[in-house]
Amino acid sequence: MTRIRKGIPAVALAGGLVVGGGAMDHVAAAATGYTLEPLNLNLVDSTPNLFDGAVCEVYDCAKVPTPASLDLSHVDGVFGENGPISTGAATLNDVLLADPGEKLVFGFSQGAQVGGFWLRNYASTTSVDRETTSFLFVGDPENTYGVPWAPKVPTGTGFAVTEVWSQYDGWADWPARFDVVAIANAIAGMFLVHPVVYDTMDLAAEEADGNLVMWQGADGNDTGSNRTGINYTMVRNDRLPLLDPLRWVGLGAVAESLDAPLRAQIESAYDRPSTQAQADAGFDAQPTPAAARVVLRKAEKTAVRALASDPTSRRRDTAASAPSATVSPGRTPARSRLGSTAVSIRTTTAPKRARD
Repeated sequence: MTRIRKGIPAVALAGGLVVGGGAMDHVAAAATGYTLEPLNLNLVDSTPNLFDGAVCEVYDCAKVPTPASLDLSHVDGVFGENGPISTGAATLNDVLLADPGEKLVFGFSQGAQVGGFWLRNYASTTSVDRETTSFLFVGDPENTYGVPWAPKVPTGTGFAVTEVWSQYDGWADWPARFDVVAIANAIAGMFLVHPVVYDTMDLAAEEADGNLVMWQGADGNDTGSNRTGINYTMVRNDRLPLLDPLRWVGLGAVAESLDAPLRAQIESAYDRPSTQAQADAGFDAQPTPAAARVVLRKAEKTAVRALASDPTSRRRDTAASAPSATVSPGRTPARSRLGSTAVSIRTTTAPKRARD
């Protein structure tokens, strides 16, 4: 593995690392952050530099070797697929089994899919300690709210899993219902948001500005206060990627005037909670990932037929969404840049000492 060291000593938090959080009450002996690269052919190490390197200033980051290349075999995300994602998950499994200490699996894009494959196929029978192993996925296509053609990260594995993504990153934030404008905006976000937004994203600043939307999902069995599902953190985006080309040619004022009506239409195609109470209300009715994909495909086919027969029948809701993310320039200390509530990652068994 390639060892990646940042400019300050890396530490693990015994009481829980809070990415997007300054509430660091205890630190423990150095823990490892195992980074998983996106589809970049290993030309650069992208993952440790996310959030301006803040995660790898807290963890001692080590790269898990993966092919980081196009995987046409990855459909259902199960054993029997022989591509870069399953290969990377097998390597990750060896790494996790060899490390009994505190550790974080930190995956971006396809790297998150590698981690999701491990949770889907290895977690149920593994001897890896759930109390000392956590997962942080960024811009994950297999996020519950991601693209419908990818399998979903399973809930109820017993491991602490956190998904972080930017609103309108089409890979991790795809419309739940068919709408031409919403889908066009999501596709634009795949290319204009996903590759760049996380590099300098400052979760503490986003939290302070009220741009974080956080909730915890059900685990598939339990509801309400007994949740053990995925922790979700979405960072609001104050720019529709669909309108960026207008800004490029100097028509920023036109883009601003179009933002509100287009945003209302786009948001009407999404089903994401904005509070924990909303998430709780949907737990009992939450479909399984496979059922969700079937429902979505049927809804899309129905909508296409309706539009083909009567283009004026498409409904446009008028509820506006809140404005979104800004990117903070420059570097601040890792603890402040990681904030206080954005991403809870459970690590509980390492010995504790008082914070310096």
